[in-house]
Amino acid sequence: MKKFKIRTYLLPVIFIFTIVILQYVVNRKYTFSEPHPFRGKYLYNPYKGIDSTKWEKGNFHAHTRMFLGITDGSANSGSVLDSFYKYFDYNIIGISNYQKIEKPDESSEWFIPVYEHGYQYYKNHQLVINAQKVSWLDFVFRQTLNNKQSVIDHLKKDTSVIVTIVHPGRRKAYTYDDFKYLNNYDCIEIVSTRDRFSFFYDTILSAGHPVFIMANDDSHDLSRIHDGCHSFNMINTDLVRDSILHSLKTGRSVGVNLNTEAYKTNEEKRSGIQRLPVITGVNVKNDTLTVSLNKPVKSIRFIGQKGVEKMKVTHASLGSYFFSEEDTYIRTEIECEDGSLYFLNPVFRYDGIQLTDHGYRLDLFKTWLWRSIVISVLLLIFFIMRAKYLTKI
Repeated sequence: MKKFKIRTYLLPVIFIFTIVILQYVVNRKYTFSEPHPFRGKYLYNPYKGIDSTKWEKGNFHAHTRMFLGITDGSANSGSVLDSFYKYFDYNIIGISNYQKIEKPDESSEWFIPVYEHGYQYYKNHQLVINAQKVSWLDFVFRQTLNNKQSVIDHLKKDTSVIVTIVHPGRRKAYTYDDFKYLNNYDCIEIVSTRDRFSFFYDTILSAGHPVFIMANDDSHDLSRIHDGCHSFNMINTDLVRDSILHSLKTGRSVGVNLNTEAYKTNEEKRSGIQRLPVITGVNVKNDTLTVSLNKPVKSIRFIGQKGVEKMKVTHASLGSYFFSEEDTYIRTEIECEDGSLYFLNPVFRYDGIQLTDHGYRLDLFKTWLWRSIVISVLLLIFFIMRAKYLTKI
């Protein structure tokens, strides 16, 4: 009986030890290049040729009841969520439940399947947009840079998906150093659940990674006045799936952080959203970036390398900034009269050919060196135990 108990107690220890070995020892190892700012003689303007009549509101991050209500989101049903966002004139509505793809509007031309990937405590989560199946690969303990890159690469095996890193500041899921080196993802939530992560975004851009922004509610209980419609995307697109995906991948969208404190009811909030200014143009001509709106706003800020404010225009419907030789990127933040914020994707330098950054590679030698060490140790243990067993016979 005593021998049985010892073996029983050892099982969880062996299980945890195995997970640790898989996550930290035999996991994929990468070599990352030292980051460098955007460079090149050309300027990439994601908003070139936009049609100001085609801004569509969209939210890709919202939760409903699942797993018998044990996850955060049990207060929302699918029908409540759908009717809520339609009341606020959203034409693109995503349900991003954990490790599950919901298909409420599969027959619609705009419908894009999405789920939130990740199931560990530390909130290293990603939105997988246009997903056809759920990936269960994850690492449950505090993740290393190699772990994070490995998960992203696994999700991006399907090249049709858009991978968005969500709520990056929660539980210290990601660090500034992570964002200097991480690669192969498409977007980052600059606003989520009223938290702003622009400091992470400037780290990403300063390291020369062509990543675009998203803004999402991450709603869990829409009965709370501030849970819904506080953060959303304005996407310049036709209401068909391929057009929406193209706009997200190429940066033809704006993240909006609504000042919900200005509104006490959903009716007031809906009216406030309808009164928000419309971006009529984001143009680059003779190295001058010009942002125009259909009505005056409180301020237009132009932000560059390392998050430094380069220029601020106040109480105007148009702002311009000359792109100097020292500027690697310029992104724009707009504060509306009601205190709401618009986050625009950056105009940045590039070589005129491609935006893809390849600042890393899988280090096969290092990966298989560690795997070989583990295999050798296991074989050694096996032969030692076998030899002891044979001597007892």
